[in-house]
Amino acid sequence: MKILILSITFLFLVLFPSMAQEPRLSDELVFEERVFDFGEIKEEDGLVSHEFEFRNVSQKVLSINGVTSGCGCVQFEYPKEPLRPNATGKVKVTYNPAYRPGFFSKEVVVLSNNNANYNRIWVKGTVIPCQHPVSENYPYEYGSGLWMNFEVMAFGMIGKGGTKTMKLKYVNDTDHDMQLMFVVIGGNTDIKFTSPRMVKAREEGVMPVEYQYSGRFPAVTRVYPVINGRALVKPLVITCADPVD
Repeated sequence: MKILILSITFLFLVLFPSMAQEPRLSDELVFEERVFDFGEIKEEDGLVSHEFEFRNVSQKVLSINGVTSGCGCVQFEYPKEPLRPNATGKVKVTYNPAYRPGFFSKEVVVLSNNNANYNRIWVKGTVIPCQHPVSENYPYEYGSGLWMNFEVMAFGMIGKGGTKTMKLKYVNDTDHDMQLMFVVIGGNTDIKFTSPRMVKAREEGVMPVEYQYSGRFPAVTRVYPVINGRALVKPLVITCADPVD
């Protein structure tokens, strides 16, 4: 058994030499700079890029095997062909600032020499956020500046006596405060919630809606938003079904 284990270990080291040891910091690929600061960038302007120049200062041919980062917001371009001694090249790093306001610092690891060596470079900066359309997070417009994340709240099947809770998210997309409440049509007392009262201008909120299924009410219930004492035309539809139906 001991001989078998030694044989397997030897075979693993022969077949996967690059995995036999941890990659080491490269002194053969030399980057002219390690860190690039984009400074302040506007989210609305989109992607920003920078090219990191390097040189093969060794006396042998080297290759870049890959470039990695811990964030999907970073993309790369790098030379795929082998690099002769004293050859130069560039690693292009592109950062996507979408929905990433504020300061960022992203490390990029460049692997070379059959993954035996690595270099570390960074891009950093500060993203100035832009105002996104309210419909990106609240796709349903109800009128009078009210937008919500549901048009139909489908609670699915709940057994008699069962309870399920969902979150209704809303936003006041106006420059004025609004008094907001919800009115249940048809007297369905299985639906439990606490209406918001005052919603400030541009304010977002969350209202938990609980369905305590009794089996005594219709499967479809309409709930009307009321803003400043006036019911809106468009209802929120709430559905629930008994699994035995």
